Amino acid sequence: MITWMQTHKKWLIVTIWIATIAFVGAGFVGWGAYSYGKKQDEVAKVKDTPIKVKDIQQIYSQMYNQLNQMMGGKLDEATAKKFGLEKAAFQQALQKAMLIQFAKDNGLYITDEDLAEYLISIPAFQENGKFSDKLYKIFLQNSRMTATEFETNLKKDMLVEKVLKAITLKPTKTTDDTIASFLFMEDKIKIKTIQAPMVEVSEDEIKKYWEANKDKYKSPLSYNIGYFYVAFDTNVSDAEISNYYDEHKDKYTNEKGEIEPLEKVKDEVKKDVMAKKTKKEAIITMKKLKNDEMKFNEAKNVSLDNQYVSKENMQKLVQNKFLKPTFTPKGWLIATLISVNEPKVLPYDKAKDLAKADLIKEKTKESLIKLAKENINFTDGKNIGFIGRDDVMKLKNMSIDEANRFISFLFNSQKNRGFVILPTIDNPQKAVLFNITEQKLLDKNKYTKYQTMVSSFSNKLKNNELNKNLIKQLQKLYEAQIKLYMKI
Repeated sequence: MITWMQTHKKWLIVTIWIATIAFVGAGFVGWGAYSYGKKQDEVAKVKDTPIKVKDIQQIYSQMYNQLNQMMGGKLDEATAKKFGLEKAAFQQALQKAMLIQFAKDNGLYITDEDLAEYLISIPAFQENGKFSDKLYKIFLQNSRMTATEFETNLKKDMLVEKVLKAITLKPTKTTDDTIASFLFMEDKIKIKTIQAPMVEVSEDEIKKYWEANKDKYKSPLSYNIGYFYVAFDTNVSDAEISNYYDEHKDKYTNEKGEIEPLEKVKDEVKKDVMAKKTKKEAIITMKKLKNDEMKFNEAKNVSLDNQYVSKENMQKLVQNKFLKPTFTPKGWLIATLISVNEPKVLPYDKAKDLAKADLIKEKTKESLIKLAKENINFTDGKNIGFIGRDDVMKLKNMSIDEANRFISFLFNSQKNRGFVILPTIDNPQKAVLFNITEQKLLDKNKYTKYQTMVSSFSNKLKNNELNKNLIKQLQKLYEAQIKLYMKI
């Protein structure tokens, strides 16, 4: 959180808010399972600065969204829990509360004038270069927040930013020079490539390897579900579409908040009319399904990504155990979670091929490392010349990813001789040995060209350390005044 606050651009505060509001993939953390404070929505307190459920939920959603994007949209609540996102969100909320309390104790605050000045200068709320009250109200409406709630939270973020800005130190020339030397140093190298040897494994070796690594080979997590779709009533007249549009025009707006003409949104309005006409039937169907007067369609051993229920609705179903009528392109979906099939160790006959592939990789890696060590003092090989951190194209017999891995290892090595397993240590195909014969610490031409970048980088490094030390000091300062009403 502190690193983020220090390095974000001016508008990132409101951008994060908008992203949090827009994001619907993350569920809500079960803070209710814990013991609340004197006020029901408080989960902790730093002196007289409370930490509320919503504070943690907002941070959790941000973190979930970022991680989900990194994982290509494949993150679910169970995985998020394994990664410790709940605890991390709480820790970030606690750090933010300490900074806010520190600001209060030192007489720092955000005035209404500061807030107003900030709000009217936010591009997301501007139209033709001027603040648009209309756009601001649309944002609040979409976020389901009052102006007071949003502005109170924005003031807190602005206050944290003010504290961090107050302790910012400009790096010295010596610091910049040191960073530049680190970034633009060059090594003159000679390399030699050794291809991985062919490896064979016996049935006994595979079985022995499987016995020792059974827990690696498990069936995937799956679910048994019941689902039912109530089809939409497609018998919709133009008059019904027109009447519905007239009554609900405000629903059909463009990015600027302008109401779209019926001709442009007619298909969308028709879907809404179809959904409305069958919603009552969907509710009646749900009651019948609950009372066993009707039967769910059943699907066994399905993953989150399956043909019966969309991934987004599966995530909600896993979390809530039951889905009340939910609007989908197929109709109103009603679903129940029958059971969870936890991963189980696969028997040998089903795990054999997986274990064999892993064992071959293990033995290949061992053989390759042994060969690399035996040839570490090579005298033949190819002269590459001087190479810097961005000279991936000089390594012509490597892919871009391999070259990046090799260069990263090269410049982190403390020895003039070494080797890198490529493309990765878990997929050993070759070993590239290197010998550093000469070194240049600073390329002045590159330094001049990228001086702005160097200054920015050294500024972030220096102030990130300052922020970390500030948090450590605040933890000591407020240790006796932090009250926790929940387990972490």
